[in-house]
Amino acid sequence: MRRMIVVGRPNVGKTLFCLSFAEFLGMQSVNMNFVSCDRGCTSRTISLSEAKTLLAGQREHQTLDLQSMILTLPWGKGRKQFELIDTTGLADSIDFEPHIRKAMAHTLQCMRQADVIFHILDCSQVARLGFLKGIGEIDCQIAEFGQLKKGYVILANKIDLPYAAEGLERIIMEFPGHKVIGISALTKSGFKEVKEIARKFV
Repeated sequence: MRRMIVVGRPNVGKTLFCLSFAEFLGMQSVNMNFVSCDRGCTSRTISLSEAKTLLAGQREHQTLDLQSMILTLPWGKGRKQFELIDTTGLADSIDFEPHIRKAMAHTLQCMRQADVIFHILDCSQVARLGFLKGIGEIDCQIAEFGQLKKGYVILANKIDLPYAAEGLERIIMEFPGHKVIGISALTKSGFKEVKEIARKFV
């Protein structure tokens, strides 16, 4: 089964994207697996509306486990499954908290093993702050690593916000040669194109 991982800095919308994409594929609830580097693995069946309330938020490093779910795509007369993995936000600096450092290391290890990397950037932040402040050094490193994989896509999130289209244009310009899709994890804009990418690699 193909593993598709969602990575990016804290608060760019990784968790909301994962849950909204599951909704876009027609799911109302999912069996989520939570893998911690300290506590092992647990699982829980949860409605997507409840998951959005509990798991998606504005607190930095709210996601400290690898949160994965099995999703399905139509395939001819049948369906194919893939694993979508939500991750801890990656930061430019080394965090003082040991559990956050471990969670980031866990994300990096999983990223190396993934078949597809969905790299989420905040295009509204790029429009607001400019490229140098709106994009971190860690994003450039992820993009450099992504060149080694066929399945690497930049998802420029929050395209629904004011002036975000300007940020999307800047991201496309700064990452030439990479596939960039403007999306909104809130409104599901751009998800049809993301679905086609997933179909290509599933």
